[in-house]
Amino acid sequence: MSKNEGFSNIERIKYAEKAVYLSIKLDVDSTLLNSNKNLSYLYIVNQKFEKLKDINFANINIANKLKDTSSIANANYNLGYAYESIQKIDSAYYYYYNAAKYYDKLKDYKLQAAVLLNMANLQEAERDYIGAQNNVIKAIELVKKLPINAFNLDTQWSLYNTIGIITGELHQYENSIDYHKKAIKSINTTQARLQLSNDAIYYYKTYSNVNIASTYRKKGDYNLAIKNCEQIINDSKLLNEDPVTYAYILNELAYSKFLRGESSDSEIEFLFRQSYSICDSVSDKELKQTVSVNLAEYFASRKVLDSANYYATIGYKLGKELSHNKTILKALVLKSKIETGEASKQYLYEHIKLNDSLILAERANRNKFMRIDFETDEIKQENKQMSRERLWLLITSISLLVVLFFLYILKTQREKNKELQLERQQQEANEEIYNLMLSQQNKIDEAKSLEKNRISKDIHDGILGKLFGVRLSLDGLNISKTDEATKKRGYYISELKNIEEEIRKVSHELNSEFIHQAGFLDIITALVETQMTAYNINYRLDIQDDINWESLNNKIKIHLYRILQETMQNTYKHANATLVNISFKYEKNLLTLTVSDNGSGFDLNKSRKGIGLKNLDSRIEEINGKLKIESKINKGTIITINVIVSSH
Repeated sequence: MSKNEGFSNIERIKYAEKAVYLSIKLDVDSTLLNSNKNLSYLYIVNQKFEKLKDINFANINIANKLKDTSSIANANYNLGYAYESIQKIDSAYYYYYNAAKYYDKLKDYKLQAAVLLNMANLQEAERDYIGAQNNVIKAIELVKKLPINAFNLDTQWSLYNTIGIITGELHQYENSIDYHKKAIKSINTTQARLQLSNDAIYYYKTYSNVNIASTYRKKGDYNLAIKNCEQIINDSKLLNEDPVTYAYILNELAYSKFLRGESSDSEIEFLFRQSYSICDSVSDKELKQTVSVNLAEYFASRKVLDSANYYATIGYKLGKELSHNKTILKALVLKSKIETGEASKQYLYEHIKLNDSLILAERANRNKFMRIDFETDEIKQENKQMSRERLWLLITSISLLVVLFFLYILKTQREKNKELQLERQQQEANEEIYNLMLSQQNKIDEAKSLEKNRISKDIHDGILGKLFGVRLSLDGLNISKTDEATKKRGYYISELKNIEEEIRKVSHELNSEFIHQAGFLDIITALVETQMTAYNINYRLDIQDDINWESLNNKIKIHLYRILQETMQNTYKHANATLVNISFKYEKNLLTLTVSDNGSGFDLNKSRKGIGLKNLDSRIEEINGKLKIESKINKGTIITINVIVSSH
């Protein structure tokens, strides 16, 4: 309900606070953290900064308990925003700095870049231009790694805009203009136009062009400054959509014309007054103070001292109210020139005093931000050192126990090595036995073939020849014309023909060249049946009928036999399975052996390879095969071996 935008903000906050209350009663940290984060967002939307601080301090504590780095980073980000909003710059920078470090650890470059931008803006406002510049450059490198979307484009434009302002303050005007042009270029691509609305692109370009015009004016290139200002003012949309920016560019145009020494004073005064009037109508004190001191400077140059003093005083008061030191300094210089006698000296003295304090403050601010960076890292290093000390204490404590078990472990390991060595020897013996089995099977097949050929020849050359002779003799006896002799002879001749045909059929079958495939299949079937019966495990054996085992060389057969044997042993030893499925499939020169069970499974990421799995790897490598293991806790294991064979 708190996320339902159909409710008012006050109602949404009440629902979110109710969710937090229920989460506290439920006493589940993760649920409470999620409820707090939701309420925190609503506090940001409604600018409730004190409550925002309280809830995010709580979030840091909960997130630390849960070791939720992402939520710790988020809470620090929110605290930085809260302190920035209430103008506590030191605290804001501190929490932004922490957030940036956590986002760096998480490799969340999107939010890390956004936080670095906020840090740079704080530093720019406090005149720590070098520190701000460093943070912006780091953030720009991060944004380059990110996909193109509206959020990242906004961050990228803001970064180029900020570094453009910073380099302008450092009087690096060419660099400043270049960065502002890069800001325009970043949102002027085809991909950017697909991600951003037309209005967003319009405002980004307008603000960058305004900054470029302002930089040309600061550089002293008044012709280009005026040209850029006039191009912006010619856009009628700007006055209606953003009157403050329109007033700002009117002021820039007037001030540039004034500094260039325009002869038409009336036009300059008209532009200044038009800008001032808009500031008044929209109550924008920030711009009004700037226009006021510019008007004062303009009237002072024309010796209209009353008007100059009037606008200088307005600029001075607004500068004081807004703590805008640049405006105050400029107003003091103007008033020291406009006023005479003691009053002039007083304004000049105040200007010198304020300027000196600002120089000291600027230096202190630079040191302050560096100190925050250093002290935050120093605290982290101290925490790491304490963790190391605790770790060494723990290691020292348990090392005594380790010594007590060392001899036992050594003895056990030796026995295990002997056992593994015996097992290895047995495996080698099994291979020799299997080789003998295959060799014997080949000899048996060869003997069978020879015997069949011998019998076929004997039948064809001996029996069939004799029977053929008898039949011819009987045909000759048919000369006798008695009915009885004729009947008997016909009967015997018919019988002899039947015998001859039957013998011919047997001879043909015995002599046919077929491939006997039962040898390897018999061995595999016997292996599976013997081991599964011994292990008391149910099994299913599925072997594709049309696999030509004779085309495989003995090396592949041996290793397949041993791989299957090793896999079934591992299933028995470790899986606690009640059913094992074994299959041989062949397709497109790829022979696939699959062994799956319904056993306990294991975590592939945590499991260390034992001798069994290492042997499997070694055998599969020998036949240029590939091994794939899929396993989940309590959901069984599937082992798949693929071997490329040359023919089928």
